[in-house]
Order: sequence, then C-alpha cells, then structure tokens
Amino acid sequence: MTLRSISLKSFRSYEEATFAFSGGVNVVAGANGAGKTNLLEAVYYLATSKSVRAVRDAELIRFGESGAELSADFISGGREQTLSVRIKSGARRLILLNGAALSSPRDLMGVLPAIFFDPGDLALLQGGAAERRAFTDAVLCQQKPRYLETLRRYRKLHESKTKLLRFAAEKPAYLDMLSEYNRGLADTGAVLASYRRPFCETLAPLAAAHHAAISGGRETLELRYCTRADDADEAFAKMEERREAEIARRQCLVGAHRDDLEAVLNGRPLKGIGSQGQTRTAAVSMKLAARDVLAQTLGEPPLLLLDDVLSELDTARQRYVLGHMEGGQTFISCCEPEKITAAGTNIFLE
Repeated sequence: MTLRSISLKSFRSYEEATFAFSGGVNVVAGANGAGKTNLLEAVYYLATSKSVRAVRDAELIRFGESGAELSADFISGGREQTLSVRIKSGARRLILLNGAALSSPRDLMGVLPAIFFDPGDLALLQGGAAERRAFTDAVLCQQKPRYLETLRRYRKLHESKTKLLRFAAEKPAYLDMLSEYNRGLADTGAVLASYRRPFCETLAPLAAAHHAAISGGRETLELRYCTRADDADEAFAKMEERREAEIARRQCLVGAHRDDLEAVLNGRPLKGIGSQGQTRTAAVSMKLAARDVLAQTLGEPPLLLLDDVLSELDTARQRYVLGHMEGGQTFISCCEPEKITAAGTNIFLE
C-alpha cells in the first residue's frame, strides 16, 4: 500500500498544491498554521471519504471558493490506481476510482485504508463511549466492507425509533410500531456485536504489547469490549422491558449504540486517572494495534498518519513510536524534523 502523490485544489488552506511521497516515512514539517494537519487530513479523506475534523464536506472547501478537488496516485494490491474526490457546495460529492464514479463511499472501503492519529484522540480515552465506538467502527468499515452496510442499517433504525419516541406523546399511534423497531434494532445490533467482539479481542493483546513496550514495561493496558447486544432475543426482551422508561425519556436506552471499549491501566479504569502522557500512550497503542489488525486482514499495512504524535511523550516513548513507523508507509507531522531520523522524504511547509 503506497501513496505516491496527492494533488489538492481549494482544500482547507491550500489554493493549489501537489506533493510526492516516498514509500517509507514521510515527515511533514513546518511552523504552526503551515498546513501540516490539513495535508494529513486530505490523505485520510481520500482513503476513507471522511474528515477527521469536519462535520460537513462544505467545511473542507477553502474560504471564498465554491468547491474543492483532491486526487491521488497510489499502488494497492500491486496495481497502480488513481482516486479523486470533487466537493461542491450544495451538491453531492463525486468519488472517482480509476476514472469510474463510485455509487457509494462503501465501494471505497479497503481500497486505500488508513489509520489517523491526532491530538484530539485523547478523547478516545477521556471522552464517552461514543468516541471509542467511532474508533472501532472506523477500523471495521475498512476491514469488513459489509460492516458498513450493517452499521448504516442500524443507525437508520435507531434514528427512526428515536423520532418515534420523541413524538409519541403527540401521536400515541406511533407506539404501535415500537416493537417492530425493537426487533430490528436487536437483530441488527447482534450482527454489529458479532463483528465488534472478535475485532476487539484481536486488538486488545496487540495494543497491550505496544503499550507495555512504549512505557518500558511499567504499565499494563487492558481493553474490554462491553456490550449487551450479543444475543438478539435477550436484547429485544430488554428493550420491551424498558419500554415505558424509553417513552418517558424519549430515547433508546438499550442496544448496540451503547457498546463500549473499556480501557484499564494497571488494573484501574484509565478514564479519570491517567496522565496526559499515559492517555496519549494508550491512544497511540490502540492506533498502532489497529494498523496491525488491518495489515493482518488486508495483507499489507494501511497508511499510518501521525499528526503531532510526539507531544507529551517522554524521550523513551518517542523513541519507541519513531522506531515502529517502518514496515509500511507513514506520514508524521512535526515542528522539529530533526527529532525524526528515519530514512524517508521530508516535506517542508511554509
């Protein structure tokens, strides 16, 4: 998996730019505000059709412009390929793979897989369960394209049931459909859990090994998948049992949308007790482990995008991270490129 070049037009801070990359480590260096994060975000957006920061595609368009274009040349599965995305305000985006328009972003999953780390990933462990589900879902969508279809189906059912609960007081007849939605959510949620559990069980020891090595053996990290959605019939029965509570609170209280990936550091929940350095170490370990999982599944490592990964890590921890960028293509941004001695391409932004 090698990204050879990328061209940007009216994307974020870039008016027009083209970058060529090496197959190993690519160091993106420059002062704050030079566009380092924007470049890494562009790579991730092409790989997954999702932004790591923007809620809407329109936010990616350079101020004052009506649209943006991103294109890339890459090698995947031993084949030279091209990928481009055209974004236009008020219109549906266009994704072209080897010149052919894709009918859905799911057709892109696994074509150019990528793992992204940025400082905001501290929320992966300090934030709520939604952050950890999003991490799990993002990797699984690239690992198992069918997972994306199931996830979309579940989200649509969840959204419809939530609307039903919100308007039930005004239109009680809506409640006649509640059991039907519960059945759909229970069945679809069990399918999601059947993907999530083995993924988390594979991820956990890999993340633990990375964390132990980064911390010099002083810390142990455990990841535990928490769900009540495994058994569709049990989940359905629980939904029916909490029917009145859901109606009163106007929200879905049971289902796969409440799954969590609990992180435990040295036998205690990491959330609330971990230092900034420990939390960052755990987040980096999870991202490195996710790269390992995708490499096992896809047969080659995904792109590894590391934005400001060295901040708040001591020298020993920085050394480990920098020593594990080999074995695939890595993009790492920093303000001090002299810290990174791995052979590769240096890209200086002004």
